[in-house]
Amino acid sequence: MFLQEPDVPQIVLEYSSNLPPVADFNRLFSEVHRSLQDIADIRLDNCKSRAWKAEDYFIGNGEANNAFVHLQIRMIEGRTPAVKQAIGERCLKILKQLYSASIAVMALQITVEVDDLQREFYFKHPEGSLTPQ
Repeated sequence: MFLQEPDVPQIVLEYSSNLPPVADFNRLFSEVHRSLQDIADIRLDNCKSRAWKAEDYFIGNGEANNAFVHLQIRMIEGRTPAVKQAIGERCLKILKQLYSASIAVMALQITVEVDDLQREFYFKHPEGSLTPQ
């Protein structure tokens, strides 16, 4: 275990509206959640994921073929740089697989960002749900 208490990952996928829908957001988020469990010993029931389609965006020179996917993973501080690196690399691989059809026909940029949440400023209901099982 890396932390004294369970983590509460917040996972947000943003993507440009010119992309065809990913085959299955449930599959994508399930794979990300399992990766967090495998790499960082995070409880699956504490993972919260959501996807946001960006209707208003501008990429590079504005060509209609330009697209983006950005995954942000925020976790309670305390993970080593090596753990965060492993999470980022695994999630980039997942995104590349799921968006492979779009990569083949569009100028698609895929990015992953792994950030820390400061424990002292993170609040959760129900009370006690941040304590170990």
